[in-house]
Amino acid sequence: MATATFLGVNLVTPKGVVAHTETDSVAAPGEQGEFELLPGHVAMLTALRPGVLTIGTKARARYAVSSGYLRVDPAGAVEILVEQAVPAKDIDQTAAQNELKSAEAELGKWGDKPQDGDYKSLVQRVGWARARVDAVAH
Repeated sequence: MATATFLGVNLVTPKGVVAHTETDSVAAPGEQGEFELLPGHVAMLTALRPGVLTIGTKARARYAVSSGYLRVDPAGAVEILVEQAVPAKDIDQTAAQNELKSAEAELGKWGDKPQDGDYKSLVQRVGWARARVDAVAH
């Protein structure tokens, strides 16, 4: 059996395909920490947290992604399904920093209130804003 030399990657949101490419690696923000995929990776399914997704080592493409899932199928194709994804080059750094400050301030006021759905939504908002800031910063 031949060894795979590339990964076929699809980055998809509910609005459609954000990226469809062949590459030599993918670095992703997993729920348990960041990880990297290389050609020939075993089949897997994992949850993603908001963060920076990097496709490729030579011609690097960086994206801010929200939470979602990443799947490597038995043939080596990589499907990345997230709520939101934006190329780093398209991010308004000032707007992202302002949103991060605002969301963190709201989160700081939460105090001892029960951590309900509103709290979880606010945590996701902070994560998405931080992902955009981080994607531009690198």
